[in-house]
Amino acid sequence: MPTTKSNGLSLQEILKTLQQKKFSNLYLLYGEEHFLIDEVVDILIAEAITESAKSFNLDVLAGESADAKDIVSLASAFPMMSDYRIVVVRNFDRVDNKELLLPLIERPVSTTIAVFISDKADFRQKIYKTLQSKGIVIEFKQLYEQDISEWIARRIKMLGKKITPEACELLQSYVGRSLLEIKNEIDKLMIYVGDRSTIGVDDISEVVGLIKQFTIFELQKAIGQKDISRAIEILYHMLAAGESPVGMIVLLSRYIQKVWQMQELLSRNTPRHEISTALGIKPFFLKEYQDAARNYTSSEIEYCCTSLLETDEAIKSSVSDEKLIMTLLLYRMIKSNGVSLV
Repeated sequence: MPTTKSNGLSLQEILKTLQQKKFSNLYLLYGEEHFLIDEVVDILIAEAITESAKSFNLDVLAGESADAKDIVSLASAFPMMSDYRIVVVRNFDRVDNKELLLPLIERPVSTTIAVFISDKADFRQKIYKTLQSKGIVIEFKQLYEQDISEWIARRIKMLGKKITPEACELLQSYVGRSLLEIKNEIDKLMIYVGDRSTIGVDDISEVVGLIKQFTIFELQKAIGQKDISRAIEILYHMLAAGESPVGMIVLLSRYIQKVWQMQELLSRNTPRHEISTALGIKPFFLKEYQDAARNYTSSEIEYCCTSLLETDEAIKSSVSDEKLIMTLLLYRMIKSNGVSLV
């Protein structure tokens, strides 16, 4: 989770201070998780300035076009009909002559909240060192996969509902790592479940799965189940949507390798929690991989690997129809026969 470099406060503690209207005059928010940065900025603005006072007391600037002198001028002005004015500078790392801001940062105006947002922060530079010593500095790293389910559960709890662990994992698998996309799906789920207090797997399948049914995850599942008609249906939808055959081959190769590893681990009677750790698979999805491992013999898995390699070479070197080549790949993988590539 994001941490501060200035005083060790966690993101949750920072949000709590904002909601208590305990503001710093200086904030440096940096890192690659832009959604969380925007969330903090939105909460800060909402807590510090009333809606009616925003037009007088809120300035948002882009660093690539902002002049340091203008930033100083805006941050030095007094608020109108409000306790605070807020100056937000995005892409702070692109501001020219940042050193002109040092006097303002060293002696901030008590009625101004200055928020500097940057992808990166170089604390070898005096400007960043001063921000670190005078204000609140938070680095927003992209969440690890194991942290995303926790973030989902916490956000849904904040909205007054609960979600089962299995539903958390399914939502993450459908949507991926984009917190913005996950947030959008959560908003839909909140409408869908209505007065019900708990979101379950069926809700995720109904709301998110309806538009996510033609993904690489569903293609993998169809291959693992040896369901050729379903696999071809998903493949054709993915190709029509512009998915890259080469990208599909990469992900299917990883999937088959995990199924192969699953066979080996099952043969050793490896405990379930150890299998999950070894394969990097969430427990909710273990059964899917276990079923696939039992549906294929070792020789069939080897043939799948060979087929994927040959298809990758054919896609990259052939002028033949990619749709036909990928269809033949599925037949080779699921029917385990000797169909030749075009």
